[in-house]
Parts: sequence; C-alpha cells; structure tokens
Amino acid sequence: MWNRRRKDIFEDIFEDMDDIIRGMLESRIDTEETGEPLVWGYSMTQHGNEPPEIREFGNVGLRDKMFSGPGLEQQGGAARVEADVRKPLVDIMEAEDSLHVVVEMPGITKEDVNLEISGTVLNIKAKNGDRKYSERVELPARVLADSARATYKNGVLEVVFKYDRSDKKSIKVD
Repeated sequence: MWNRRRKDIFEDIFEDMDDIIRGMLESRIDTEETGEPLVWGYSMTQHGNEPPEIREFGNVGLRDKMFSGPGLEQQGGAARVEADVRKPLVDIMEAEDSLHVVVEMPGITKEDVNLEISGTVLNIKAKNGDRKYSERVELPARVLADSARATYKNGVLEVVFKYDRSDKKSIKVD
C-alpha cells in the first residue's frame, strides 16, 4: 500500500512538471519588444531543516498561477518582460561573524553600481548604457550598515556586512 501511495506522489510531481514546461512553451513572449535575449532562471538554497529559499533571476518574470505554491511568491498575471531591467543572480552566505551577499552583474563597472540598505533590505541597482539591473534583497539577519564593504570584479559584486549584535547581552547564571 505504501509503495502505491509513493508512486502516486511521484506521478503527481511529474504531471506538475509537465504542466509547467507545457505552459512555458505555450506562453507567448514577444522578443521584438526588448530586442535582446530573454533570460530566466532560479536559484535555490536550503540551510539544514529550514524551508528552501527560491530566487528568480533574469529579464523575464514567469510568476503566474502555475508557479504559485509554498516558497514561491504568488502573483497573478501571465509571463511578462520587464522593460530593459534584469534581475541578477544573488547568493547569500552566512559566516560566523559576517554576512556575504554575492551578485552576478556582468557588463557594468563598479561606478555603475548603487547600493542602499534600509533595515534588513539591501537594494541593488546598476545601469550602464542599455544594461540595467535591479534587485531587492531581504537579508536573513540584522547587519551594521556602516560595516559594509563592497567589491566589484569581473562581473561579480560582493557585499560583506558584520552582524548587528548590539542587543545581544550575556546573562550571568547564579
């Protein structure tokens, strides 16, 4: 009996994947509007037993009904092309004493990058001619904005923050 249930679960997963692929193939995105290739992808990270974190990148947003569900933002509407703005690939790595945000943005220079932090949100914008990037990154912890160090080399931006542990106090045990 358990084997039958397991087979049904996998059949359901593969049917869902077929529906997603079929929907992507049937979507009509006009590439003549943008004049550049369409790029879409996602990255997924998971730490321990935490739920996976899925991030979308590229210049095409495919978040519609077939991509809704746990871990994904639900936004109605069909596939859309964001006018000339790309979502870069972002990776967040937590070290013991620092938080690293790594962003892939080829085709720009360090002078083109604009970073702003507000609370636990890092806003990244970059523009060089017709190449534009924009991303809002939710940081997993509070950081010290004044401690930020940013470097940009070979199309990769790395921003390193120290954690804000100002409210952390030690408690003496009696």
